[in-house]
Amino acid sequence: MPATPRNPNPRSRRRSAEVRAQALERLRTLISALSHSARAVERSTGITNAQLFLLQQLAEADFLSVNDLAARARTQQSTVSIVIARLVRAGLAAKRRSADDRRIAIVSLTPKGRRLLTYAPAPPTSALLRAIETLSERDARALADGMQALLRALDLSPPEVTMLFEHASTRRSGPAHPHRTVTRSKKRST
Repeated sequence: MPATPRNPNPRSRRRSAEVRAQALERLRTLISALSHSARAVERSTGITNAQLFLLQQLAEADFLSVNDLAARARTQQSTVSIVIARLVRAGLAAKRRSADDRRIAIVSLTPKGRRLLTYAPAPPTSALLRAIETLSERDARALADGMQALLRALDLSPPEVTMLFEHASTRRSGPAHPHRTVTRSKKRST
């Protein structure tokens, strides 16, 4: 006869439930904050968070290779190439072959891209990457292990690698309102 699992005592069950509630609350907080920030980027600039992140990386250098951008975004070169192609179509970035090595594609900001950056908010990707970099190795490992356990429990396998908040179906080619400032309207009292 198979052994039946032992029921933990009520205090242990309560502690376990509290830990799970804390994990869910913290996950909700993270998702909510990052989603809100990403939507704010898209509303105010007309481009995605991933596109803005790459533009800001380009602003820090005269030009960068696609591989350099992929390293800064902690993602694959093919993923960055797709996002760069959208920025080039929108006239926010320019892509050309390196004079030193014709096999290497280099990317730079256009004047239109620089203008967009003058009023753009910080993309959530930048804050998230900085925050992860500040974690101790132990905390980073715990985060990676915890996320892996959650993905396993949800039976999720890694999707095709994309940049954060870059949607494959995004068709926007440029800023919706390049010089519009976002203001909140005040509620009328009734």
